[in-house]
Amino acid sequence: MIWRDGTHWGTAAELAAALGPDVTAAMVRRWRDRKGLTTRAGYSPLDEAAAIELATRTSTRGRPRRLDLAAAGTA
Repeated sequence: MIWRDGTHWGTAAELAAALGPDVTAAMVRRWRDRKGLTTRAGYSPLDEAAAIELATRTSTRGRPRRLDLAAAGTA
């Protein structure tokens, strides 16, 4: 991770590691393509990725992620 202009920036793998065990580098790359995650020279801002992750995790669309199932006591 690098610090620039008051924001942490990281590669897809670094962002995935920072966001939790159920977030993968492939998910972060899909956010770049589908959700418009800002990317410059292979780096994306952690705060923007965290906002996308929160919106994705709390969405009622699609199937729940593993940690969501564990929190609900159904896993």
